[in-house]
Amino acid sequence: MKQEDLFSGMENPARIPSSESLPEHALRIRDYVLSELPADLSAMSRQKMTYRGLAEKQGRVLGEAGAGVFPVDDPAVARVTQLDLLFMLGGFLPAGPEAFPQPLMDAIASQCARHPTLDPHMSYELLIDVNCEQWQRYGHMRVFSEGELGRLERDFYLGHHLAEPAVRTAFDQLSSLLSEPTPENLTHNVEEAYRKLEEFRIDMARYGRLTKEAFTSFRRYHMGYEGGPRGASGAFMPSVQLLELVLVPPTEEYEVYLDQSMPYFPVWSRPLIAERRAMSAKGENITQAVLDGRLKLDQQAASTLLGIFDKFTDFRMVHLGVTRKLIPEAFRETDRMTRKDIAAQPGERNILSGDTLGTSGFSVRNVLTNAVHRLLAARQEIEAHHAAAL
Repeated sequence: MKQEDLFSGMENPARIPSSESLPEHALRIRDYVLSELPADLSAMSRQKMTYRGLAEKQGRVLGEAGAGVFPVDDPAVARVTQLDLLFMLGGFLPAGPEAFPQPLMDAIASQCARHPTLDPHMSYELLIDVNCEQWQRYGHMRVFSEGELGRLERDFYLGHHLAEPAVRTAFDQLSSLLSEPTPENLTHNVEEAYRKLEEFRIDMARYGRLTKEAFTSFRRYHMGYEGGPRGASGAFMPSVQLLELVLVPPTEEYEVYLDQSMPYFPVWSRPLIAERRAMSAKGENITQAVLDGRLKLDQQAASTLLGIFDKFTDFRMVHLGVTRKLIPEAFRETDRMTRKDIAAQPGERNILSGDTLGTSGFSVRNVLTNAVHRLLAARQEIEAHHAAAL
């Protein structure tokens, strides 16, 4: 599926998927999640099934899978099975943890005991990366919704997965500028980062096609709960954080965000983000390298670098606008959200405050406006520095 087709309601593209090799017990759980869970949750919403009935049915599925389902020795199979188990558990999230069936909780815990790197909650890595990899390889996308709504939900997951390589490439291009005293391909790297960021911005802007009603219908299955883990959220897309850390140093409020988020980033990315965070805090970032003269830019490269800050800010502003459309309750009617308004803020705002928090458990308004504020402040410093050097 092409990215421009996302949120168009398109059926799965015709293709011959690869043959999936899973143990019989894993297949039984997979088949339930793919073929029956969305219908069960639809029946729940129409009051045709109760949480008790859902728990009993899922208990039978676990029983039919057999005791041999836990533990699973193959880590790859265990990840897919964990995804399926957590999709089953997700159906109970709207009712809170008191509704969680104990056999299902025991199955999830058994998997984690066998494979400590598995997330015990629905994470960005499982919901987006593992789920989309299964779709790309085998034509199987796990969703909570039926029909056209299910296709929109599928595209919500696919959009994140398909867009991330562009921002990761932008990060790679910029981080390479800090690894050499005089980068040989400086202009090329900066221009490639700019191009990839524009590609990423366009990809993420497509989320504007999603209606509030559609998003709300499946968002409830992603939410965290009081005292529990944070929900699976785009706030934990790792390459966006890597890009910010290579561009600007972490501020006090962004440090809070990173401290709170580290357990929720994909497992592979946690050491990379931690390393880049430490380096950036010590001055190994593009902004500081320009200001202290380590990174010398000619007129063309300096102009393109400012464009990179603009493109990244464009993405943040698009994200802010889409979020305000989809989660209006997280914003005040009097909120002014232009670049000028955000730049005029006296500083960053507390991301853990607010009456309405995003799926990630943060004040989504403050997370996004803080990010814009940081980028605008750094851009202004670089522009002033370059003008003074002319």
